[in-house]
Amino acid sequence: MFLERAQVEAALPGYELGPTLGQGSSGIVVEGRHRQITRQVAIKVLTRAGPAYRDGFRREADVLAGLDHPHIVRIYDYVERGELSLLVMEHLPGGTLRSRLAETSPAMACAVGLAAADALAAAHTAGVLHRDIKPSNILFARDGAPKLVDFGISKFFGGTSTSVHSIAGTPGYMAPEQIGGERVGPGTDLYALGVVLFRLLTGTMPIDPSLPPAQLWRRQLEQPAPAPPGVPEPLAGVVSRALGRRLRDRPASAREFALQLAAAATAVLGPGWLVASDVAVRADREGLEAAHTPAARTAGPA
Repeated sequence: MFLERAQVEAALPGYELGPTLGQGSSGIVVEGRHRQITRQVAIKVLTRAGPAYRDGFRREADVLAGLDHPHIVRIYDYVERGELSLLVMEHLPGGTLRSRLAETSPAMACAVGLAAADALAAAHTAGVLHRDIKPSNILFARDGAPKLVDFGISKFFGGTSTSVHSIAGTPGYMAPEQIGGERVGPGTDLYALGVVLFRLLTGTMPIDPSLPPAQLWRRQLEQPAPAPPGVPEPLAGVVSRALGRRLRDRPASAREFALQLAAAATAVLGPGWLVASDVAVRADREGLEAAHTPAARTAGPA
């Protein structure tokens, strides 16, 4: 990383580099600080060579540049210099949802789900599918607000669904249509968010993640997801509907899912659950109102 740090410093002379924050399959994230203004940033450095990786990295920058939402990480700059590609983003010092799994209360789980659903509603309205919702791709800002990150395999779509030509995503969180190479749509992201909520509320995954990927995928394709054990209705029903095997079995939109989740959480946890969650949620007005007043939305479609 020493040579890469020198290259990053040369490409971003306005920033002082700090420690490495994380490393994924295609990049390393380094902390940075602007030399002239008080701003900490996260600098994502593409470490995989090849046009396909650079195109995907640039697509992520394009997607983030077009999304302005309080629960989606913000982008500040994108730089290419020679073979180096850099994405300068908002610094999220609160860590990942994955690191908080053991300490997540039902109220916190529902608050994170509401924030993520509201963010997905904005992304879907802009024609963007995330395709990789999971605990490690939800980070927390300093004020406790959860934010979606890593739009590296996101896809632009028009209307209600789109075709894909390759399998992309994380086993266990991928919807059946992702695995089967069928058309994907907003419900694809809702399936993954349903898995996240299932895990947060029960401490387990809908399907044993230790299974070999081929066997895990076969289970997802052929068997309905189990009801979340120990989760009371109507909250269990909201999670189960998100895990429907077909797109048409799931909520029609992320906005609808957010409203159903907020109302169900209020019915189960009481009207003070959102405040008790200690999660900063900035959902739209209707979603916040549903978080205080149970509604018939929890019943879902007939």
